[in-house]
Amino acid sequence: ALAADETPSAMRRFEDHISAKNVLDCAKSGDALALQVTETVGRYLGLACAQIALTVDPEAFVIGGGVSRAGQFLIDVIQKYYDNYVAISANKGVLTLAKLGNDAGIYGAARLVLD
Repeated sequence: ALAADETPSAMRRFEDHISAKNVLDCAKSGDALALQVTETVGRYLGLACAQIALTVDPEAFVIGGGVSRAGQFLIDVIQKYYDNYVAISANKGVLTLAKLGNDAGIYGAARLVLD
């Protein structure tokens, strides 16, 4: 997005080493280009969750890993698109952040070993 767009953006200072954290920090501060990127990511994740919801009807989607570091800010964007895509579903799964963050995989692996 940076190379194809001349819009002024705080993200330009990270041009050589941009990360999801940089984009989300800029979006939270109101940077227009970062907000556009965040909306695009939210739209695709909302669509992906909606496709899963319409196929298997889960009770919840637990967002973990690096994406979860964005916190409620990104969840709200994903939720907006998710709600739009699953408008016809009687049971809408809830989007929530993982409580264990990046450590969820470690806890799961330890649990498998103990079982």
